[in-house]
Amino acid sequence: IAAVVATVSLLPLSGAAAQELLISNARVIVGNGEVIERATIAIERGRIASVSAEPVADAASPVLDAQGLTAMPGFVDAHRQLISGDPDAWTAQAADAMREYAEAGFTTVLSLGDALEHIVALRERLDTREIAGPRLVVSGPIRLTADDGDSLPDATLREAVRALTLAGADAIHAVLESPDGGEIEALSITKDEADQQGLLTLTDAAAVQAALAAVRGGSGYLIRTPRLGGLDEDAARALVEAGADNAEFGLVTTSALGASTGAEAGPAGPANARQLREAGVILAFGTGSERAPRDALRHELTFLESVFSNAAIIDILTRSAAFAVRRDDALGTLEPGKIGDVVLLEGDPLTELDALLNVRVVVRTGRIIVDNR
Repeated sequence: IAAVVATVSLLPLSGAAAQELLISNARVIVGNGEVIERATIAIERGRIASVSAEPVADAASPVLDAQGLTAMPGFVDAHRQLISGDPDAWTAQAADAMREYAEAGFTTVLSLGDALEHIVALRERLDTREIAGPRLVVSGPIRLTADDGDSLPDATLREAVRALTLAGADAIHAVLESPDGGEIEALSITKDEADQQGLLTLTDAAAVQAALAAVRGGSGYLIRTPRLGGLDEDAARALVEAGADNAEFGLVTTSALGASTGAEAGPAGPANARQLREAGVILAFGTGSERAPRDALRHELTFLESVFSNAAIIDILTRSAAFAVRRDDALGTLEPGKIGDVVLLEGDPLTELDALLNVRVVVRTGRIIVDNR
């Protein structure tokens, strides 16, 4: 099963949607710290073949003249619920909804909390190009305890993970209500089974102590920045150390700062996000929002801007988010060998963050899916 899932998960990144394209006259933010003031991006078979300051002559490839627009990697939302209201009614309007994500610059979205059957079907429609929009990474829910709060047998937990695998999930997600008791043991069991099935394990823990318990239970991916309870340098370091072996590249948390409500809202979220990133946590962009994609992007950027530089925010939105969804080998930067996901913006987001809202062209796997020049 794990081998099949691994193969299926790569389909959106392979030949079926591949295109040939030359993007000329672009100012390129590569995503690894390099900026090329005037360059051509050559995409072959859906992957970036070169990013060069020298003109590239290839009559066989269509040419998109960027006319000085800024090119950067496609945006990644590593925590987003897409379906709202009745899943059947929403699915009937899915083409319009997916276009909104693409027009906001998102080329990859991790779905969290959506009706699994509907979101898996939507992923197929996007991957086969029936409709245009971002690629989806799909998660399904796992319960850590029974309705009465009692522990669930190991076999029941493992079977639930295997069922999600067969249903087409790329990840599982669990809510940790208490840092004590049987939930941590259950999380450890489900994480072990998820690893065997090749699935990500996502954990929702709003409180700092619950987040620490989740990481000690094996979680390597927190779906929001913990904001309830104090987070100092020692606590941040403890999280990093506890999660050092939980993921191949280190502990991940998505921002989801704009999703806070009630007691969770306030300055603690952004301050905690900065503390965690400085301690070595991979902070990935995630809205956790029900707002329209562009509004959610703007809202989240407002919180991130209060504690991070523009360059750091671009990294959070692209390369770090690609790490989070376990696509760092294929996404997140405009380097040769990576998938040809490119966003063309009006303006320079390194000096004016609002430029990230001025999306003009979006390319997914070498194919232009938005052109609003």
